[in-house]
Amino acid sequence: MTVTDIRSLFHDFFVDRLEYAEADLLPDAMLRADLGMTSLDALETALFIRRTFGFQPERGAIKGLVTLDDLYHYVEQHITPENP
Repeated sequence: MTVTDIRSLFHDFFVDRLEYAEADLLPDAMLRADLGMTSLDALETALFIRRTFGFQPERGAIKGLVTLDDLYHYVEQHITPENP
């Protein structure tokens, strides 16, 4: 799975579930400062990752990421061949 595939899956989640504005979903958008990601949003994002990509993010990992691109690359690095 490529970063483009990951970005596409997250895009729908962010717009439909977290109700982020589509125009704000730029790769360099800062999760908290630009998008206003809350702790609850981070928890929902971790659950989305587990359901969609088949792995559980490390505790606090989402909070430690700064931009959307950081999130996409984090997921890309943790996807295994068994969980594409």
